[in-house]
Amino acid sequence: MQPQEKKYLVDSFTGVEKKLEEVGAKKGKEVVAVHYYGQHESNDVEKFVECADRVEIHILKETNGKFTLTEHSPIVDKEMGMVWLKRRGYTTANIVKMVYTEYAYKGGMVGLYIIDDFLHSVILYFPPDQHKEMEKKFGLGRAEQITVPYNKYLEKFGKLRSMPL
Repeated sequence: MQPQEKKYLVDSFTGVEKKLEEVGAKKGKEVVAVHYYGQHESNDVEKFVECADRVEIHILKETNGKFTLTEHSPIVDKEMGMVWLKRRGYTTANIVKMVYTEYAYKGGMVGLYIIDDFLHSVILYFPPDQHKEMEKKFGLGRAEQITVPYNKYLEKFGKLRSMPL
């Protein structure tokens, strides 16, 4: 079964980090990335991601508040990402900064994400039949699930940054 992202809003990472250490999850490196979302109505995602060492296209399909990665491919640079968004018919890009660390655990991933320097979010990236188990293991049962892309979530708070293409 293909993994899906399930996202949660948390006040801090302290409890999840403690659990990750207890279960021996393998910590990855911290990554700083800027995500450029094509602005549109649906909760599907078409964006490119700019990191210090790479630029990639990510396309995700949303189903019941969970996101499945359907395309993940490298591109040359940010300018090519802008061209890609324009060719897909977008006139506006939403800009979201993400600083994150991902932990490998039981064939999946637990990601600790700080969105635009203020919002703390945990992403569980596992097959859908494992989400409830992981939710329980990492104490996320009472956390608010974020069922829309981060750009749309930030828009709710009036914190979304955008630029014309």
